[in-house]
Amino acid sequence: MTDLDFYAEVRVVDSPDRPGSLAKAGAILGIAEPADETTEPTYAVLFDGDDRLIQFRREQIEPTGQMRKREDYY
Repeated sequence: MTDLDFYAEVRVVDSPDRPGSLAKAGAILGIAEPADETTEPTYAVLFDGDDRLIQFRREQIEPTGQMRKREDYY
């Protein structure tokens, strides 16, 4: 089970493959649940002002404590 949910605001804390994403904030709009229980889910994040989702592992993002609204995106 995950401690992050849809529309949770997160900030990128580690992104070696996408250094331009470091410290950016956005919202979780997708959660990929792997079939294997030993594999952690990944999170699709939409950054503020962007129009595409980027996938991150849990250790690469940190919740800000804020929740956004579904209406902000759909």
